[in-house]
Amino acid sequence: MALKGTARLVNVGSYVSVRILLAVLVTVVILVWSMPDIKPVDGNTHICFHDDGLLRCGQTVTTLSQIFEKEIKNVYDKTTKQDAVETKAYFDTHVKIELKNDYLSSIPDMKPAAKLVGQISYPKLGPQRKQMEAVIAWYHGRELDYTTGFMRYGVRYQNGRLIVPLTGTYNIYSFLSLTENDDSPEVPFDTSRNATLVKHAMYKYNVKLGKDVELVSSIQTHRESTNRNFNAFSSQISTLVQLEAGDEISVKISDILLISYPGDNFFGLHMI
Repeated sequence: MALKGTARLVNVGSYVSVRILLAVLVTVVILVWSMPDIKPVDGNTHICFHDDGLLRCGQTVTTLSQIFEKEIKNVYDKTTKQDAVETKAYFDTHVKIELKNDYLSSIPDMKPAAKLVGQISYPKLGPQRKQMEAVIAWYHGRELDYTTGFMRYGVRYQNGRLIVPLTGTYNIYSFLSLTENDDSPEVPFDTSRNATLVKHAMYKYNVKLGKDVELVSSIQTHRESTNRNFNAFSSQISTLVQLEAGDEISVKISDILLISYPGDNFFGLHMI
């Protein structure tokens, strides 16, 4: 009798377990049917990652780009702050020199400057020339070492012109000692010269303009010679101008024969 009772209990237990299992299966099936359709994710075009404890998914290229931009900015900011801290610490520890005003004032201004000195030339003799001609007889390069002239801080010389290296305000100047030798047999004395004008001017040229532009000039009449054989006078001009890097500065005169003796002539510029 005991064995029959035990068998009956086992059968009842098995029946209950089967019913529970069936109930669980039915529940799972119902849940699966009731869930919305989930679009399959392509692992080649989508990526998921943890961001502050949350799982985030998105397109691979866009997501990685955002991650890289964020990380690069963080690393750059961190590096900049660390560099500033280390630089300050180095100067506080190793650099103890204080620059005084008198020390700073002793540092020369490295501003472009040049002065060219007239060189002896032999212009072709002939009648008075009324058109403006460039004065190209100047000592330059190493020849300036034996004169009072100089070229500093990037100023260059080419074909009688000074080329400025930096954009800025410049003082430009020129002095010409002018002479007439009316006793020369090749050039007969012309009484009408004393009634003519002599123009002395400075010009600038650059490739954008494509032509010489007058910056400053001086006009005067021929001074009458005391002995009617030799006449000497001079012309000086100076002004402040705004120049661009690459501008070429030149000197011109309306009668090139007047600078037959150029030992005292000079022209130059300096940035202010």
